[in-house]
Amino acid sequence: MKRIYSLALHDIRVSGGENSMNIIKHVMDLFGIPLSVHLIFDKSLENENVLLKFILENLKSGKLEIVFHGLTHQCSENVPKTLVFYHKYQAEYLDDSDLLRENTKEMFCNSKSLLGRNLGICPPCWIAIKKNIQFSHALEPLFIENLLSISIENKKHFSPVISLGSPEDIELLFLKILAWLMYALSIAKRKINLRIAIHTCDLEKPASMIFFSMIVKKLDKNKFQPVLLKEMKL
Repeated sequence: MKRIYSLALHDIRVSGGENSMNIIKHVMDLFGIPLSVHLIFDKSLENENVLLKFILENLKSGKLEIVFHGLTHQCSENVPKTLVFYHKYQAEYLDDSDLLRENTKEMFCNSKSLLGRNLGICPPCWIAIKKNIQFSHALEPLFIENLLSISIENKKHFSPVISLGSPEDIELLFLKILAWLMYALSIAKRKINLRIAIHTCDLEKPASMIFFSMIVKKLDKNKFQPVLLKEMKL
């Protein structure tokens, strides 16, 4: 059985324009494997010609894919505080808002048209309320991600995530332990496809980027094949 993993770059904002393009290009050059880019559509791509052109070129070559990652990556302080320690008010789709759903549908459909293809959806922090999960499925994306699985063609596939996503050294200590556990699980169990998620804050921590490079090298050594998220079917 083929062993596969994906590499994703999270939290890139469309409004970043050329700077966002340079960040994506930097990560692509650093790892040299297919990259899934989780874009925050805080602005339409049609207003960022340089970024759009770069994305279209690399979509065509198969070097990257675009994942819809919300409109703001922020939620209100009205959401339940149970998981605030985890999402830090960044889980946008924990908000029950008709306006949010309406704006999301408009931007998602507009982006599909601009890119000439369907997109996957990953709610910020991989979590959303049930109503927003059902709404996401109704948009008929290529796939929908959550924290422990990815749903492709209406079939859920168990898929743990290696993620750091913190500038705090104390948090990183715990997150790296958890990441090693996810890595060990993927090595031990053949029917598991591993996702690696690099966040923009990781790019500012050399130790975090060294960690991700080490994980990728270990996966390659163990004959794992890097693929885009849309190919993460067992």
